[in-house]
Amino acid sequence: MYKILALGDCNTLGDVQFEKNSFVERFANLLGLEVKNCGYTMSTTREMKFFYDKFYHEHLEIILIQYGLVDSWKTFKYSPYVLYYPDNFARKIARKFTKKYKKIVRKLGLNRIIGEKFVLPIEEYKQSIESVIKKSKNQKIFLIDTIPNKELFRNVHIKKYNNALNELSLKYKNCHKIDIYDIFEKNFENYYLDSTHINNIGYDIIAKKLFEVYKSC
Repeated sequence: MYKILALGDCNTLGDVQFEKNSFVERFANLLGLEVKNCGYTMSTTREMKFFYDKFYHEHLEIILIQYGLVDSWKTFKYSPYVLYYPDNFARKIARKFTKKYKKIVRKLGLNRIIGEKFVLPIEEYKQSIESVIKKSKNQKIFLIDTIPNKELFRNVHIKKYNNALNELSLKYKNCHKIDIYDIFEKNFENYYLDSTHINNIGYDIIAKKLFEVYKSC
């Protein structure tokens, strides 16, 4: 039975060439433990709660959490949010219409008139992660930075969401922050597949950082 549960977005899952070989599996291999990787493309901390409820069990030893890439994205103020997980036909159709709606709004410049918001407010982001922490008192929890994006305008917001993880790690003794933002910011040319996704070297860096922090706690 798996002893590690990983909750996160596309960089937790890994690009198609790193399927079952992202930082999650590499960290698990260093510990010799089985892992359940619930990384899911385009997911946020709203989806996280469904994954947690489905895959949590009392014999877990470690929970990895890495969200923020989508949560911290800015969209126009009244944009609806349609869950990516659990998915169904109706939600797929709803997302298609939502994407078209957003595209029209951006094309017409209405987002500047209507105003913008984060996909998920930072307060909700923090509360959702905290709810998992409170339910997982017997596990070691590792809160992992969202890496900086090569679309640099996004990074001021990513930093704010990472800072929420800092606050949670200081509040709960079983939580440990994995600081990788600065490491990746200094290695845009070495650790990325594209503007957003992590490459082979980058995954090794995160796995080793996790292992170092795990051994010290």
